[in-house]
Amino acid sequence: MILWTIQTEDAWSELQARGVLRVMRQHVEKDFLLAYQWMIEQMERRIAPRVQRNQFPIWAWRHWENEVRAKPDLRSSGHIPRGEKGVRIEFEIPDGLVLLSDFDLWHYVLNYWYLPQSESEGEKFEAELEAHGLSFFTQKPLPDPEFHNRIVESWDRIFDLHWAEDDLALPLSRKSIQATLWELKEDQIRGCKYFKSR
Repeated sequence: MILWTIQTEDAWSELQARGVLRVMRQHVEKDFLLAYQWMIEQMERRIAPRVQRNQFPIWAWRHWENEVRAKPDLRSSGHIPRGEKGVRIEFEIPDGLVLLSDFDLWHYVLNYWYLPQSESEGEKFEAELEAHGLSFFTQKPLPDPEFHNRIVESWDRIFDLHWAEDDLALPLSRKSIQATLWELKEDQIRGCKYFKSR
């Protein structure tokens, strides 16, 4: 599988010096820890255990915008903080070492939202929460284990890349598909391009 990852110059230097790149806890923003911990559990269950205990996923793109615009466009903003120098790395990795997911639906995990199967099912769940004096918009995580578990279980839908639902999930050809992996090895690299973030 061919993927692209956007990394800082420091990460690129580390990869060249060590021959392998791994992400550790200190590189992860505090606000994302709950979502990242969930993704770590999914990766360990679906692909393989971590190589090191404090390890976090490396993020990459299978389809940056959609299947036609798969490679990240460096003219776009948001890859790394504005004004910083980075590197877009193209690499090839065996399919079994990567976990693919729907990037747009990943925001349900990042924000601790319930991911419904349909808009009406989502409204029903929110009404059920409200009847119990709960809201996943203001309480993160929910104090009630049953409702918390229902939210977490709903996130599994991000891995079903063929799932499409009006106003929720795009068809496969139009999805932004992200990839997570434990490590990137120097011998997997096919090319790189330096850039300065806009």
